[in-house]
Amino acid sequence: MYLSPEAKRLLDDVRRAHERLMAHFHAGDAHRRAFRAVYEALESALGDLGDDQLVRSPDGEWSPAEVMVHLAEHDQRLEEAARRGIEHMIEHGLDHARGLWLLRSPERAAAASDPTSPG
Repeated sequence: MYLSPEAKRLLDDVRRAHERLMAHFHAGDAHRRAFRAVYEALESALGDLGDDQLVRSPDGEWSPAEVMVHLAEHDQRLEEAARRGIEHMIEHGLDHARGLWLLRSPERAAAASDPTSPG
């Protein structure tokens, strides 16, 4: 699977945020595996996208790059993780990974690449 240089950078930012959370909260095996699942889902969702596709905002939504920046920033919030639990961070990541997969649907991808399409 191809990962563009920008996709790799964005994934590294999310991975570092997850590693920090796991270290800070002394995450056990189940949480570590869950964060790994989030990372792999994100990685697969970004696979084979060019840098131009990463910054495209279909239907006025966040671009894949914006989603990844949001995740990396959100998952650095130790106070929120302490208050809501690191399970919240895992769920949040899975929700966004799902959203990135939905952006890959053939209809949405075609609309995003069509310069005459609204959005």
